[in-house]
Amino acid sequence: MVELPLVSVIIINYNYGRFLRQTTGSVIGQTYPHVECIIVDNASTDESGDVIAALEAEHDSIKVVRRASNDGQTPASLDGLAASSGQYVIFLDADDSLLPHCVETHIFVHLSSRVHVGFTSGDMLQVCGDQVVLSTGEAMNNFIRKRLSRRHLLRPFRHPTDPAWPSQQLTEMAEKSYFVRPLSNKWVWSPTSGLCYRRDALLLFSDNEALMHLRTGTDLYFAHGIGALCGSVLIDVPLFVYRFHGSNIYSQRAQLNRTICYTPGGQGDSNDRARMLLIDQFITRIERFTQTLGLRANFVALLYRLDYKDIDAGLPRWARRSRVASNLVAHFDRVAPILGHARTKFLMLCFGVPVRLIWAAGRRAALPEAKLKN
Repeated sequence: MVELPLVSVIIINYNYGRFLRQTTGSVIGQTYPHVECIIVDNASTDESGDVIAALEAEHDSIKVVRRASNDGQTPASLDGLAASSGQYVIFLDADDSLLPHCVETHIFVHLSSRVHVGFTSGDMLQVCGDQVVLSTGEAMNNFIRKRLSRRHLLRPFRHPTDPAWPSQQLTEMAEKSYFVRPLSNKWVWSPTSGLCYRRDALLLFSDNEALMHLRTGTDLYFAHGIGALCGSVLIDVPLFVYRFHGSNIYSQRAQLNRTICYTPGGQGDSNDRARMLLIDQFITRIERFTQTLGLRANFVALLYRLDYKDIDAGLPRWARRSRVASNLVAHFDRVAPILGHARTKFLMLCFGVPVRLIWAAGRRAALPEAKLKN
């Protein structure tokens, strides 16, 4: 006798006590039968402690991880992952909530897919207060619109809890799933709460020690890395509620065409840092991504697709232009035995490493870190 997989929903909370009961209730109220609910509290200073204690008393199945300090979203997510046991994992922001069929839909798509993708991404309701402003997300819309004709511009909206509105006649449509191929380097998914990961895919990227210093950008780090390596599936159905309440860390308001709903480089924008850490993970853990000749070729393609500029202003210009370039110099002794010395040197040349450093790389096992400053 086999059972459906366990899904771990990890709620990340910091001072969102006013939303916690509704968010936790949305997890407990899922139509899917095997859900594990874990709350990770990031040393909140509001009423969160009292709310969590009450929830623990009411629901024996809830697990709670209480952190001694607020180090950001990513360390809290990793603590929740370590405390979980599900084969599938959803990281849920405490100010969001899941719609009743969220987990069931994710697992149906995972188990039905002929491509064993690393994660699925459901669409979202964008909500201000208790009012739905939008029933789709911009990034997913942009991807799907390119694959549809103009006559499919509209997707009929169905109220998530009131089946009488609109009428069934208006809402009949086939369920849509869209495969996002590996090597994709554009954000096409929903934010954190809309993503359902394979646990083993997360473990390929979660042992990056630098993640303990990445306060936000958790979804970008995992989604870009796992998506580029394994592929993903978009589910063209709203599966969670993304709530705007005036104190959101990243997005400040619902998306509007040709406007930006967040402050680039502002509080909560760690996207550049997340991209750099992802490149570091691929190169410092090169052994796990290059076990066959085909995977080694795929690895090189990944580096080209994911390469990003470095935000450290103290680095020389060649290193600032390419995070891959500086990694190839710093980790030549790790990369060359796997890809081959000649191929690694050619890659260094392609990524803009100065010739003098390429020549020196073959003579020393590793260059001192100070060499990057020259």
